Amino acid sequence: YKNAISSKPDFAEAYNNLGNIYKEQGKYDMAIDVYQRVISLKPNFAEAHNNMGLVLYEKGKLKEAIQYYKRALSNRPSFADAAWNLYGTATNVSEATKWLEYCLSQKPDHLKAQLSLCALQFYQGDHSHYFSLMGTSLSSHPYMRSFSWVFNLNKLPKLFFNRWAFFDYTITISKRLRPFYEFGVWRGDSFSYLMSSFKEGFGFDTFEGLPEDWYEKKAGSYTSDGDIPQIKDAKFIVGKFEDTLQTFFSKPRSKAALINFDADLYSSTLCALNFSKAVIDEDTVLIFDEFIINENWEQDEFKAFNEFCNQNGYNYEVLAISFFTKQVATRLVKIEHSVFKD
Repeated sequence: YKNAISSKPDFAEAYNNLGNIYKEQGKYDMAIDVYQRVISLKPNFAEAHNNMGLVLYEKGKLKEAIQYYKRALSNRPSFADAAWNLYGTATNVSEATKWLEYCLSQKPDHLKAQLSLCALQFYQGDHSHYFSLMGTSLSSHPYMRSFSWVFNLNKLPKLFFNRWAFFDYTITISKRLRPFYEFGVWRGDSFSYLMSSFKEGFGFDTFEGLPEDWYEKKAGSYTSDGDIPQIKDAKFIVGKFEDTLQTFFSKPRSKAALINFDADLYSSTLCALNFSKAVIDEDTVLIFDEFIINENWEQDEFKAFNEFCNQNGYNYEVLAISFFTKQVATRLVKIEHSVFKD
């Protein structure tokens, strides 16, 4: 793409594709610079506005992201994916429903929007669409399996549509004078967001990407090329969990206000849970970043957490979920206090 741009400096499509690569690599500031160039060259390029929105969303700049998604729709009113992305910025069920219905008005066969709409209807008390779909072959779809798990909980958890509102809620129910822990840091965008609300933060990562293949992602995906985020007061422990966690937790550590599990893999998540057990109590909010929605989500973080609870005799309550971002927030209940002495 750089060669193409060198040969044709006004090649907006090549710039857009280059920006997409930076976005995939988590190099969001570089992607933003490139998308700005695209838009200056081709102001009505709807994909570039949408892509800019995606990057700004990942950086937690929700208002700016919304503006670019809407500009994408303004340039191409039939752009269903931009409407889908606006669904992911909603602050309530009504707003989310509006964007899903708009998405389907432009692309009636948008399956993710169809299924998500039935989940929102369920939350509003209308269960008919959900049960109708459960009587079809779509009952085995990962979205429907995720909905089924949530809808069979004792109590419907709070519903959110973007990771930043989700984080804001979990922060409000956390003991903010405690530190937070994050397993899987990557470029540090989530860590930085959480760090602004807690007195201390510990992050664990190899910064070299996934240790094994995961879905379509190959081992090494999500690498930060060994670059450790520069975040004030952050404490990063670099290396594989199995190599670093035993040493770290061999010393007394403060109970966690919140733990963000973003390691994706079953093995990595279970390892993190087992070693962090000493800093978890009934007040600790446990967030899982890829808990539901994925094709085989029951074999990843979901499996690790349920196995951890079963092995230790714990129950848990689900506090919040986001179908759009795949996040789930939980808290352990009925813990024997003698196990968690301060």
